[in-house]
Amino acid sequence: MRVLNRLFAFALAIGVVFAATVGVIEVIAQRAHRRPVLLDWPEVHSWATRTSWGAAPVLLLSIGLIVVGLLLLVAQLTPRRPARLPITAGNPATDAAITRGGLAHTLRRAVTDVDGVSRVHVRARRHRARISASTRATDIDAVRATLTETAQRQLDALHLSHPPTLSVRVTTREP
Repeated sequence: MRVLNRLFAFALAIGVVFAATVGVIEVIAQRAHRRPVLLDWPEVHSWATRTSWGAAPVLLLSIGLIVVGLLLLVAQLTPRRPARLPITAGNPATDAAITRGGLAHTLRRAVTDVDGVSRVHVRARRHRARISASTRATDIDAVRATLTETAQRQLDALHLSHPPTLSVRVTTREP
């Protein structure tokens, strides 16, 4: 959702900069007693004074603005995925948490040193942490058990309020 917010903000900023630039250019041209340069605003003003509120173009523009406004409102009111996982603290006044990216990085560092593991990918979500590992070892079950034990030990050491469920997948790589 952050990406969508940034795109909305960028588009709005570009629109404001464009409108301000056109406004400044037109004011300078009007003060210099010149014709409109980029926007024939006297014609737009004349059209607006001749057009009633019930005219089709005004109604269509109003409906379009209402739809865009509602879409923006829905986008902002949609709950976001929590970026932080709360950590149990000894003091109730303490608010401690770890980000999902921080949790993934911590788990990746913990399981990278396991013997036989050549490549590790960790994805941490609110309710699940997935570890995908590649190995050249022939005993995949032993590697999976070691990875699971190491990752679970790391999760337990973090003292998360609601620790995610751990899932480990190990695949064999060709030598």
